[in-house]
Amino acid sequence: MSNRFPKTLFLLIAVSLLAILLIRTTSRATTQANVTPLLKTAVTTTSPDNLYLPLITRLITSLAAQISVTTINLPVPLAGTAGSWCTWGGCAIGPRLYHAPLPDGSTLIGWTDGQGHGHITHHATTLINDWLFPNQEIRGLVAHEDGRFAVILWQANSQTLWLSQRLADGSESWTTNLNSTIARADFWLGDGRLEYGNGLYAAYFTVKGIAGGPEGHHGDQLTYVNDSGAIQPGGWNWGCSHSMAQLVTYHPQLDQFAAVCSSDCFPDKSIHWVNASHQIYQADGNCGGLVSAQLGQMAVGNDTWMLVFNAQERPCCTGKGIALATLTADQQSSFVWLTNTTGQTEQDPAIARIGTGGTAERYLVGWLTNNDNSYWLGVIDETGHFWYGPDNVTVAGIGWGNRDESFRTGADGRISWVQGDAGGSQIRLFHFDGGPFLP
Repeated sequence: MSNRFPKTLFLLIAVSLLAILLIRTTSRATTQANVTPLLKTAVTTTSPDNLYLPLITRLITSLAAQISVTTINLPVPLAGTAGSWCTWGGCAIGPRLYHAPLPDGSTLIGWTDGQGHGHITHHATTLINDWLFPNQEIRGLVAHEDGRFAVILWQANSQTLWLSQRLADGSESWTTNLNSTIARADFWLGDGRLEYGNGLYAAYFTVKGIAGGPEGHHGDQLTYVNDSGAIQPGGWNWGCSHSMAQLVTYHPQLDQFAAVCSSDCFPDKSIHWVNASHQIYQADGNCGGLVSAQLGQMAVGNDTWMLVFNAQERPCCTGKGIALATLTADQQSSFVWLTNTTGQTEQDPAIARIGTGGTAERYLVGWLTNNDNSYWLGVIDETGHFWYGPDNVTVAGIGWGNRDESFRTGADGRISWVQGDAGGSQIRLFHFDGGPFLP
């Protein structure tokens, strides 16, 4: 046998071991600095000479290189910013944007224009439809595989919140009034969220009390509505107070919804898993609008929910910027820090799972640093270990919205999100190809 083969074999083994060593020994990132790029490997033949011997097939040079962007021209300009409450103080956020990737590769985008009219835009390679909802702001969006969709509509002048299911052509299937007897939707703080699972819509949003003990205070309401538009039991008319932010996510394998709030007072100053009566993170707050932790987004793991939030260091409570919390089926939780700062600048964290199946869990995670207006992206596993990044992707023109649950995983496994400037006439639709990061 020629001595060239052992040399080739030795070289392949050495390079492969080096790649594995670089990946496995990279500790979980504690600063916003780049770590070693991921090298994707694959076996290319089943010859006995190289069976199970990985060959390096692709070098990932940057996360930005995995992202494509489509610019969508709108018929009218977007709404501007609006006052809200963020981490330990007031802020201006917006425009609030919602999107849902469809199985055919097209996308529904919910947005509100500068005149206060809501729009659901259907976009493929070009703009297909733009459905108008006069004098009603968009506050949540869910799309179905058959083309139907549901949207939360807010009439600010009448303080009425509606959940409306629409057919694929945009026509109304049914519309349900979500107002309770003790409170009305009020988006001076908090969010509007809409999720769907097992025949139920879950609408979760901020309210202001109009009667009894809640009168004059801000809480939150969770309402379940079935496929026929009928309100179902299991929610509440008054939850966290003051409810500074909300998230709700359905887990199909567990057949459960998880609803999470950030509160400055009740049931505690905390990130709280409301429908599990479980505290995820102890925060600081003053029962008057200031809270040291704010929500980002949830993603679905194999048998868990993964939650990202940001938190500031306070005398009572450790805060190191961006955290990853794991919520389990038995309603317990734990968290790790993805950054190691005092949390003064990190905000708007987002997360989505890469791919649509398999046992290995990889997530795209991102956040904004507001001292330099930089957007950061990284790829992590379920433990918070960084497989790649975090990268500062700002120079590539990449960004996302304020507390918009920005990242979404499509049927093809890609992750998408949207971004638009206040008063602007365009929305940018991003797609991230995470295939190289899957085993």
